[in-house]
Amino acid sequence: MSAHLSPAQLDVAFLVGFALFFTVPFLIYVIRVAVGWSTLPPSRPRGAGRRLVMPVLIGYFYWLTKPVCQLGIKSGQSPSFFTALGLVGSLLTAIAIATGHFALGSALLIVTGALDVMDGQVARALKLSSPRGAFFDSTIDRISDGLMFGGCVVYYAGTPVMYAALVALIMSFVISYSRSRAEALGLAGAEGLMQRGDRIALLAIALAFSALPAHRMEGFVPHPLYAVTAVALFLMALLNTGTAIARIVWTMDRLAAAGPSPAPEPARADRRVPPAPPAALREQPHQAG
Repeated sequence: MSAHLSPAQLDVAFLVGFALFFTVPFLIYVIRVAVGWSTLPPSRPRGAGRRLVMPVLIGYFYWLTKPVCQLGIKSGQSPSFFTALGLVGSLLTAIAIATGHFALGSALLIVTGALDVMDGQVARALKLSSPRGAFFDSTIDRISDGLMFGGCVVYYAGTPVMYAALVALIMSFVISYSRSRAEALGLAGAEGLMQRGDRIALLAIALAFSALPAHRMEGFVPHPLYAVTAVALFLMALLNTGTAIARIVWTMDRLAAAGPSPAPEPARADRRVPPAPPAALREQPHQAG
């Protein structure tokens, strides 16, 4: 008997390992929640974002990545280090998907998602949260989204699935932009199902479950369709589009309810601004106390 596993056996081994790696800890987490050792994250109010993934799964992922986050905190590295490391992971994920290594792409995508959680946890634990770090993190997230779906576009180039991947990519940018624009206008702006974590989770699961059925139905051909991922991309195109529309409509309704902002009074041509008095004659600021 050969000591090496055949490609078909490797597919089975990967899928079994993938399922056990997430299912066993999930059952432990559910038991912890039931006995009160862990608590679920609070439900978000409307406008703060509906989630496709249930709170129990969100809490489970944060609980699962907690030991890794603690190692990141103890390492002394800055949050931006983990953000940059996540960008490298996204690039490797895109290359793996574009070259048809979907199982590897799934594993790399999960690692990238964990790094995305880690940078925020490290920033909060070390009290290093700042507008500069938040801007850097959000910008890198957009690049990572482009790489994630871009790898799918490259792999499915010339097929109808490519258009689904393109729509999913474009709408993921619309979702993120509409939120940031709404927040700049003083609104939550995170309405809709498909948050970034939901997109990562759905694509990672689809990639993991693609190889075994594809190789069983199509054989080990050079460029299999990977039907599970293809269907997931069409689904994500629909869900991302629906989320973008819901977010835009929700924000515009709130802006309409708030009414128009008062326009600044235009300057008149005949208005003269008096010159500022010399420094010695300016009124000194009032000193408190």
